[in-house]
Amino acid sequence: MSGAAVSAAREDFAHRIGGQVRSMSKGGRMSTYAWQAIADEFLDYLGALSVETPDLDTAEARAVLKDASEAAAGAVAYAAYHPHCGFQVFLDYVNFGMSYDRGEDAPEESVTAGEWTDALCLAVLRDRASWHGEAFRFARDKFVEQTRGTPVGELATGLMAVVLDDTGDEKDYPPSAAAKLAAVDAALDRVRARAEQTGE
Repeated sequence: MSGAAVSAAREDFAHRIGGQVRSMSKGGRMSTYAWQAIADEFLDYLGALSVETPDLDTAEARAVLKDASEAAAGAVAYAAYHPHCGFQVFLDYVNFGMSYDRGEDAPEESVTAGEWTDALCLAVLRDRASWHGEAFRFARDKFVEQTRGTPVGELATGLMAVVLDDTGDEKDYPPSAAAKLAAVDAALDRVRARAEQTGE
């Protein structure tokens, strides 16, 4: 990050992010795009904080990471549940939350495999992957076929096995270490096979 970018990310962040969240909420129910945009703002600020404190071992950094993770998980939850199930998203840093009811009149949405992976990695950093595990499973279902054999899609498959104990075999739960490794190997095989077929 350049000095100007760091300064811009840090300047009056608490007031700025609070205003942004509330401005977005005035447009109605916040969807995947809004939650992802908020997560990105928190991550930009976290990056700026790391310039002075690389280990991010401060109360401010921990609070920012928490809400970056929850906002990203909010995007995943929206993709996973809306409009079939109710759920909530809450951000402590700005003291703001939103509840979603089942059957609300809004189209289904999805997250990309890359957004899904970023959100899961943030959840892992906060030891919240299992807490949001169901949402990650349902959200992945929407892109798994389109990304089968691609590096980003199969990375998600591997993370499902290693992080969420989901190898795709419901009879083998929780999976053994060998089963997780086999799931990762199978994902890598699909990447290699697709590369040979497409030349990518």
